[in-house]
Amino acid sequence: MNWQALALAAIFFLTGLCRADAAPIENLRTSVSPARLRIVLDSSEKIAYKVEHKSKKLVVDLPESAAQKITRQFTHTHVKNVELLPVDPGSSRLIVNLKKEYNNKIYSLVNPHRLVVDIINIDIINKEQSLAKGVKYNYIQDEFNGRQIQAHLVTVNPDADYQLRPFSVAGRYNGLGYLSHGAKRRRLLVAMNSSYFDNLGWAIGVNKDQGTLMSAYTHPRSGYVEYHGRNFLLPDIGYEAKFVLPNGAVFPIKGINRARIADDVVLYNSHYAPATKTNQWGIELKVKNNIITEISTAGNMRIDPGCFVLSAHGVHKEKLAAAKVGDKIIVEQKLGPAAADGADIIIGGGPMLVDKGKVCVRSREEDFPDGVVNVRAPRTALAMRKDGTLLLLVVDGRSQGSAGMTLGELGHYLRRLGAVSAVNFDGGGSSAMAVKGNIVNIPSDGKERRISVAMGLFPR
Repeated sequence: MNWQALALAAIFFLTGLCRADAAPIENLRTSVSPARLRIVLDSSEKIAYKVEHKSKKLVVDLPESAAQKITRQFTHTHVKNVELLPVDPGSSRLIVNLKKEYNNKIYSLVNPHRLVVDIINIDIINKEQSLAKGVKYNYIQDEFNGRQIQAHLVTVNPDADYQLRPFSVAGRYNGLGYLSHGAKRRRLLVAMNSSYFDNLGWAIGVNKDQGTLMSAYTHPRSGYVEYHGRNFLLPDIGYEAKFVLPNGAVFPIKGINRARIADDVVLYNSHYAPATKTNQWGIELKVKNNIITEISTAGNMRIDPGCFVLSAHGVHKEKLAAAKVGDKIIVEQKLGPAAADGADIIIGGGPMLVDKGKVCVRSREEDFPDGVVNVRAPRTALAMRKDGTLLLLVVDGRSQGSAGMTLGELGHYLRRLGAVSAVNFDGGGSSAMAVKGNIVNIPSDGKERRISVAMGLFPR
């Protein structure tokens, strides 16, 4: 008896049974948008596939999926028709007949199992430029969710000789200015807008540079943190502070380096201005090494080197009448997570878009309205890959060339770029990126908008 021949026959018999029992393609669906034609095959099991590109034809072999014959005709700039054809009882083939050359994307999804074939109507462009060792800039024209987008991506490898830091675009002090001017003034390789702000230049977010707070915001939001040489994206960074007089009186500090309002206590330091710019309706304490060195009700107190000023109004002004020059005060400032409290660098934004590899837009937790979250707009984001590579991204919007993104779409696009964590920053007309001092994106206002705080790559 030829046992070898018998064994081979058995293998062929069992293989035939398996192929006959292969999970069928249950449905073929199509959709058309301005940027793409999408073909979706549905199945109860994972769809194995092999792609063959021919002139004006895309052939996708499905060796483990049975199918009934289906033909779809199209009035489309790229596609004549789509054919799903049985090859044998256990396999099939998808053929897309085209009118001209094409770009395409093919990928599988699970839960439920689907094979997605996108025929792209736009030119996919990815132009890369090396800026320095470990730093690259890419101009990207891409398709996302059936729309054309134009994006600007800077990748910074962990071994690059650059540090990401916040800076005031206005110059040395708090205020408003143009990103390109601020980047040129500091000779920055790359700069990108970051925190939200008001029309006076108040940065709405926690920002810390080289251990000193530049701005603060009380509602916890997400941001970029560098802590003891490690960098990561962190949620729930919020400012909580107070100071205590020797008599035990406690005063809440409600902000840093912003305009003082009614019944307010604000801390001013050397990042703000030469003086506090306050009126005479409050009381101000100049503090050095936690000792009060000067008290004034004249307003606009000078901020001397190595000092900070506590400026109070209303009910707090009356309580501060007990303070005396020479008093030692206790100042307590907390930012939430221990890594934020001890951080050298913080760049505040929000909301978090991607966390631990999953898209999770934390808009409600971080107090962002639907009007910010769910509209397609220009976007700015900072993300990290698993290996520590930083991704600085600006997506243009509100134009014929680029549709912009919702925050959910931005999170998914960053995942496509390999992000395992990502944070959103101020967008809309503020979204801007400067490479070697020149704006590379197209701001939606038609020109640069004046902004407050930005992030930049500084030589280490």
